[in-house]
Amino acid sequence: MDITHLRAGALGAAELDTFLDAVIDFDARENAASGLGPDFDPLPTLVRQEFLTSTEYTTREFWIGRVDGDIVARGIAHLSLQDNREQSEIWLAVDPRRRRQGLGTRLLARMEADLAAAGRTQLRSYNEVAAADCLRQRRGAHLAAGSGSGSLPRALPGIAFLTRRGFELRQVERCSVAETSTAAQIDIGALAPGYAIATWSGATPEEHLRGMADLHRRMSTDTPGAAELMEEETWDAERVRQLDAERIAAGETMHTALALRGGEAAGFTEVSEPADRPEAGWQGATLVAAGHRGHRLGAHLKIANHRALARSTGVRRVYTWNAVENSWMLAINDLAGFATHAWTGLWTKRLA
Repeated sequence: MDITHLRAGALGAAELDTFLDAVIDFDARENAASGLGPDFDPLPTLVRQEFLTSTEYTTREFWIGRVDGDIVARGIAHLSLQDNREQSEIWLAVDPRRRRQGLGTRLLARMEADLAAAGRTQLRSYNEVAAADCLRQRRGAHLAAGSGSGSLPRALPGIAFLTRRGFELRQVERCSVAETSTAAQIDIGALAPGYAIATWSGATPEEHLRGMADLHRRMSTDTPGAAELMEEETWDAERVRQLDAERIAAGETMHTALALRGGEAAGFTEVSEPADRPEAGWQGATLVAAGHRGHRLGAHLKIANHRALARSTGVRRVYTWNAVENSWMLAINDLAGFATHAWTGLWTKRLA
């Protein structure tokens, strides 16, 4: 297998177009084998923009494995450039028709070598397991997460692969899906006195930039397991603007609900509507700041956002991910009409 290592922005638009269809076909075959359903198929606009875009805050690197010119394996690393510069969030996959031939092992070894040479010695990775696959393995041996909550079946191929190659299962997340139409039928009472919720679509309004910057910073400190997985991130209004611009370029419209108390940003939730598949929305961040918890703000935010989506967009269902130890957020999701779709393992590895 020949492996090509690329950095975001290294290819021009015309050059990228020569092999983008092959990349998307590969991703579609990988997803078909996962059992997660067509909503998880690759989004062409997003895939293209990932190869083209690098900012002062984040970048990506890619590894493409080929045999006789055909893509048989693919890896990606998401890299922060302002903070957490020893870390890398990676993902890799092998063509379902070519598995158990050592291709994944070779690709991962190359990725690790390249990342370690660049000083990226702390790896994080995710793997998604369809709920039906977990159910079929419910009586088999399970691997417990380091967080103390949740486990995944050891026998499933992705879990066995990561375990054999030195990754540790740190956390399990529940992937859930809700129909946006159900939000209109949910009544959890009035907002706590003094709070209000603002909603918008697209870029963050100027008057909310500072508040959103603070809440994004808190995402790196106030969520379950954050202290173990990353250092505190630095956010300001300009970084929020840059994130908005990157999402727009990737063909995503963000729909946001922000909780306010006396002008102070108390919490937010956001859903991405992809131009290539607008009926399926993807939950972005959700956070209620520590000093504002205990008022069901999370549920109010999600329900308000879903009502706005059902009223003014083509989004019919939303997928979200939450750590299984995050019982208060899972309870909020249950209130907002979410049901389990898959389970996600969060894995870590430290390189020499």
